[in-house]
Amino acid sequence: MKILCPKCKKELFLIEKAYKCENKHSYDLSKEGYLNLNLKNSQNTGDNQLMIKARRDFLEKGYYDFLRIELDKLIKKSDSLIDLACGEGYYTSFFKAQDKIGIDLSKTGLKIASKNDKSTLYLLNSIFHNPLEDKCADKIVTIFAPIAKQEIVRLLKDDGLFILVKPDEYHLYELKQVIYDKPYLNEVDEIEIDGLKLSDEIKIQSKVNILKQDLMNLFLMTPYYNTSSKKDKDKLNSISNLDITLSFIIDVYQKSN
Repeated sequence: MKILCPKCKKELFLIEKAYKCENKHSYDLSKEGYLNLNLKNSQNTGDNQLMIKARRDFLEKGYYDFLRIELDKLIKKSDSLIDLACGEGYYTSFFKAQDKIGIDLSKTGLKIASKNDKSTLYLLNSIFHNPLEDKCADKIVTIFAPIAKQEIVRLLKDDGLFILVKPDEYHLYELKQVIYDKPYLNEVDEIEIDGLKLSDEIKIQSKVNILKQDLMNLFLMTPYYNTSSKKDKDKLNSISNLDITLSFIIDVYQKSN
């Protein structure tokens, strides 16, 4: 996939340890291996270090492996794949593609991703305005993240696939039963994207027993943590383990000509 200079839109080429265009704009690879093409803000944004560490520690225990395996079946062996909002690369590193790019705005996440996964080029950049050419990807993946609709349509080749992962209504329900006085089901909306057609919807679910430290990491990696009171957060401290429903929806969209 061609990477374009964010300043002049000319193609960038890797020369030694920097990407350069014909207009002599140059972008160095970080020591970990990711490429910073974010011109708007040099500060670290995206998920913070606490959330990323919690997510990494939790995912490494294998609780979500069944989701990763299901996604691998859909992706198979692709020529070109983009993971939008790739985080620390837990899913990206598992996917098989000849040409693979992960994009995120978290330097902390990309340091981990690029250090541990040399099969992917990781870009520090917004998923909503990224420096890739039109119609460059066979498949695009977004997992538990905002959807960059216009960019997805622009980047997909004709007949390319967009794979979206979102929580189903009972996902983490038992966790919410502990935290909240009035637990609620997740809202599940059908997402329409102009230029793409929903071709398949896959629902997968597993019930697992999660130990105390892993429970805290799971809580930290959810949006519930930032919206919960200290009183509600403390409720988890009295639990040694908990059976929790992990429930996901995988929506597969195809680009229509």
